[in-house]
Amino acid sequence: MTDSVQKLRFDRDVVVLQAGGQHQARLRGWLDGYDGPQPIYRLELQTRLGTYGGPYTATGPDMFETLVRLRRQLEPEGLMIAVQGSRRDAYPSGMARDMGGGERIYVLRPGQKASANDLVDTFADGPIDQVATVDEQHSFWEAWCTRVSES
Repeated sequence: MTDSVQKLRFDRDVVVLQAGGQHQARLRGWLDGYDGPQPIYRLELQTRLGTYGGPYTATGPDMFETLVRLRRQLEPEGLMIAVQGSRRDAYPSGMARDMGGGERIYVLRPGQKASANDLVDTFADGPIDQVATVDEQHSFWEAWCTRVSES
């Protein structure tokens, strides 16, 4: 059974990339409630881009996973959101996901362990030249984990 305690976490303009162009869109995020102890987060992207034309929505157990699910909808449309959570070189720790709802993410440096100084807001503006697909981001994270465990 879902406990409804809907709370708006953020409501902001973001840059959406499509075919070399940059467009403004509105991104909103909520904590919708809980299914037992499990939180339910939701994102909504208001845009007229893509064949669907939005709003695009996704839900998940933390904000990072919800962003991943939203990005999986956008990628076939040729759309990418320029936020820190979409960076090739960024990924949350398990603790950031469990305790912080995935609202903070680590910028990873090859061969170096992440520290508190590497934390950024998942939905803060991200550098456009670092935005990647979900698969590229996951591959970078796996390679980073391997290098860090070897050092």
